[in-house]
Amino acid sequence: MKQVFIIHGWTYDLDKWDSLVGVLRSHGIEPVQLRVPGLTAPSKQVWDIDGYIDWLGTQLAGSTKPVVIGHSNGGRIALSFIQKYPNKIDKLILIDSAGIVHQATKARAKLSVLRGVAKVGKPLGKLPVVKKAFYRVIGAQDYLNAPPNMKKTMQNMLSADQQLKLSTIKLPTTIIWGRDDSITPLADGKELEDGIKGSRLHIIDGARHAPFYTHPEAVADIIIDALKVSA
Repeated sequence: MKQVFIIHGWTYDLDKWDSLVGVLRSHGIEPVQLRVPGLTAPSKQVWDIDGYIDWLGTQLAGSTKPVVIGHSNGGRIALSFIQKYPNKIDKLILIDSAGIVHQATKARAKLSVLRGVAKVGKPLGKLPVVKKAFYRVIGAQDYLNAPPNMKKTMQNMLSADQQLKLSTIKLPTTIIWGRDDSITPLADGKELEDGIKGSRLHIIDGARHAPFYTHPEAVADIIIDALKVSA
C-alpha cells in the first residue's frame, strides 16, 4: 500500500479529512495523518518554522523518499522543509497552501487595523461579540481562538514566508486549489506554480479553502494521478 503523509493546516481536529482518507484507502493509498504540535498535538511552547522543520524530519524518519501532502499552514511547513532538505521528499502535493509573502503582509496589516480600532474605541473592543465580529471581518478567527503560545506561533509562521524562495525548490509538485478560496486566494496557487519548476496547478470549481472536505473525490483523483506519475 502506497503511503502518503498529510500535514494539516491550522485546525484542532482532523474530522474534515475523513472523506478524502476513505477514498484514498479504497484506491490502495494509506494516508498517515501527522498531528501538528500546538494544533492536533498538545504543546504549550511557541513554535517557529525551524522547530516545525525539525518536527517534520522526525515524523518522516525511516521513510524512503516519502510523499507529503500539505494543506494551508501544512504546505508552508512542507515547503520550508524541502528548501532546507531538498532530497528527503519524493513528491509534494500542496492543497491551498500558505507561504506566499504578500499574504503575511496582508494579515499583519489587518491585525494593525484591528489594534487601531481597539485603541480608538476601547469600550467597544472589549465587548466579546463585537471583538469576534471584528476578527471575523479581518479573517483572523483562527488567531482569536488560539491560545497565547499559538498566537505567537502564527506570527512566526507568517514571518517565515519571507525566508521561502520558491525558485530553490526543484521537487515535482502537484498544486490543488479551490477556485473560490478567500483565505489563500487562487493567485497564490498561480504564484506557486510559476515559482516551482515542474509544478502543475489543478483548480477545483466551487471549492474554497478545504477542497479535500467539500470535493474529496476530485482531490483524490488528482492525488492518485500524481502518484502514478511518480511511481
